[in-house]
Amino acid sequence: MADPFRPAFEGLKQVADGLIVANEGIKKLADAVLSARDEHEDLRETVARLEGLVIAQTADIRAQAEQIRAQAEQIRALRERLNGPAR
Repeated sequence: MADPFRPAFEGLKQVADGLIVANEGIKKLADAVLSARDEHEDLRETVARLEGLVIAQTADIRAQAEQIRAQAEQIRALRERLNGPAR
């Protein structure tokens, strides 16, 4: 005699198998999202450090440019003293 509940249980088994597969997919997706979030945070920190380095380098370059201008003025003054005023 055929079991009248067998099709229902087979259907439930298929649903359970589908949920297991879906759950694995969700876990993989969640892992990927967490990994991407961590990488995003790492990139933000790297960008912040690079911004700080660029700002520091810019300040150094400006200071060096000011020193060069001052040295150029000193050279002009020395030339004037040695050769007289430029014509």
